[in-house]
Formats: sequence, structure tokens, C-alpha cells
Amino acid sequence: MRGVACAGGTMSRRRRRDRRGQDEREVIPQRAEELTAEWFTQILATGATVAEVRCEEIGVDVGFMGEVHRCHLTWEQFAGGGGAAALPASVIVKTPTQIPENFAAGDALRSYEREIAVYQKLRTTLGVPMPGYYHGAMDPDPAPWMQRPLFFLFDHLSVSGINWVIGQFLKLSGKSKRRYILLIEDFADARPPTQMLGGSLDDARRSLEVLARFHAANWMRSDATQHYRYIWPVDTVPRVGQASYVRNRDEFVERFGPVLGDGMLDRLDAIQERVPEICSLLAAEPWTLLHGDFRLDNVLFRPNGEMVVLDFQGLGSGRPAVDVAYFITTALTVE
Repeated sequence: MRGVACAGGTMSRRRRRDRRGQDEREVIPQRAEELTAEWFTQILATGATVAEVRCEEIGVDVGFMGEVHRCHLTWEQFAGGGGAAALPASVIVKTPTQIPENFAAGDALRSYEREIAVYQKLRTTLGVPMPGYYHGAMDPDPAPWMQRPLFFLFDHLSVSGINWVIGQFLKLSGKSKRRYILLIEDFADARPPTQMLGGSLDDARRSLEVLARFHAANWMRSDATQHYRYIWPVDTVPRVGQASYVRNRDEFVERFGPVLGDGMLDRLDAIQERVPEICSLLAAEPWTLLHGDFRLDNVLFRPNGEMVVLDFQGLGSGRPAVDVAYFITTALTVE
């Protein structure tokens, strides 16, 4: 009986420690209703108090991996009325998507983690105009050892085997409780072009000039992975791309086959067979850091002539033509 009592006492103490650990976890809001005035007051730490918050979701039906909120902040009046001009009237808050399947993909690809790390560790050295950084937080990685065995499987399994592993891994990621949040500067006065409508030639030219400066600033930059290790070259597990093509081909053809035509589909099928070879060429020297999702939706044009580049979830490395080709094919109409 004494042993049972001791065991029960030990279990009780452990439960209390677990509950205390949960209570002491950092507050990392994941929904708009959790973005309170008290939380902003604490995080922004301006010495002033946020009296009221009004959040609006922006980019609805555009983002795949996350939610973006513009939060309008009402500040309590300073005693004496000074200092108000330095307080942000609004900020942008990025949190993961609430769609389980999409969250699983973003979590597995380290998209949320990567963008927070870019703002925290690389923002001032990338040579590209980015929003100012206010705050970023995430829960610790529960399985930092997972990448090596996964990549080994992706390099050695058949395409069907890779698809099975991906399916199982996404199921696990979908159950992840890991939280992420990023607070950045808002440019409410900026014009955001859209790739759905296509941009002007001037928009494209100016965007490519910014992209070229970014590539030049990070040409053959070997120290970036010392700051954050998940900046992957474009030839990282290329057979995952092949597996994804096979997994999604039938649905893609059903939706877009008539638009592409049989000749283009045959060409895509042929390219799919060469994905590892092509990725190896695109990762070879000379390489640079790649934005990974450089398109018009991620470029802002301000009235004063400044430009701002957004969305660094896909930062990687490879030949600069990867970013350039991606931008041109999504930014301009044929005309």
C-alpha cells in the first residue's frame, strides 16, 4: 500500500508540474479573437497602452498556408500628449491557417518557422526591402531529429513509397499543436498588384530590379545556413516533387487539361521524369539565395516610390533564374 501511495503521489506531483508548465507557456495567439489589447501592449512594449484593437483579415482566398490580419490599434493618450506619432496605428499579424490539411503542409515544410527565423536572424542582411519586425514566436520543434531519416527515405524509396510516407507524415503534422505568430510593419498606403490580373511592364521591371539586388547581395552566401539551417537548396529531395506530380496529375488534368492541350501535357510528363536532373542543375554554382515565392502578390508599391517585398516562407538557394522565371510566368499576361 505504501508503494501505491508513493506512486500515486509521484503521479500527482507530475500532473501538477505538467499543468504548471502548460500555464507558464508563452502566449502565442492563433486566432483573431486572441489578439487582445493587453497582448499588444505587452508585446510592443512601447511604454504606452493599447486601449482597443480592431482586426480585419486581408488576402482572403489568396493565402494557402496562413492567415493575415491587419490590426488597427487605438492607443491611450499619453500624459502631456507627446510621443503618439511613434506608435503604429496598425500592424500586420501572420498566423497559420486553420485548415488542417494546409497547416500540415506548412508545418511539415517549416514554412512558418522559416519566415519567423528570416525576420529574427537575417532581415537586416538580405539586401531586400522588407517590413519592419515587431515580434515573432513559436513553440519549440518537438522532433528536430526527424529531417534526416525522412530525407533518407525520400532519396531511396520509389515514387509510390514516397507518396505513402508523405501521407503518413502529413497526418502526423495535422495533429501538431505547434503555434506560430509573426508581427510586422503595415504599409496600408501601398498598392498591392495581383497576379490574377497581371501587372504592368513597369511593375515587372521594377520588381525584377529589386530581385536582382537581392540575388547580388546574397551571391554564393555560405553563412546564411549558420543563422538558420533550413534554407534548402532547390535540389533537396527532388523526388518529392516527382511524387507530388504523380499524386496530383489526374485531378490537374481533369481541371486544366483542355486548356493545356495534349502536346503540353506530354511535355510536362517528360519533364517530370527528369526532375532530379533538372533540380541538380538549378542548384549548381553559381547560386544565390532565392526568395522562393517572388510574384506580384508579394510585392508592394508605395506612393513615395518605395517597394516592399513580402512572404519569406520559401527562402532557399539555387540559380537566380529560378526566381526570375517564376516571377515572369506569374506576373505578366501574354499580351
